[in-house]
Amino acid sequence: MQRRRRINPKEDAKYYIDSRKDKVGLDVKYINAFKGRGIFATTFFQKGDFLLEYQGELISNEECERRQRVYHDNLKVFLFEFFFNGKLWW
Repeated sequence: MQRRRRINPKEDAKYYIDSRKDKVGLDVKYINAFKGRGIFATTFFQKGDFLLEYQGELISNEECERRQRVYHDNLKVFLFEFFFNGKLWW
């Protein structure tokens, strides 16, 4: 079996963001009236591959903690934290 050449994730991201295209292997599906739509992988990806551009709001740690105190438990699943370029985002 031949290994596929590893694509630089930042170059891959730039291509899909600039071209405003969705990456092959992702499917948007309606989940339910509460959750709305979700993105599902329809193919395998390697760890570190670029998948999609995050387009949500970026908030501070303090704002994240405030929202966790006031949000209903069902809404807390919509708060994410992640590292990018060595910095923690919410």
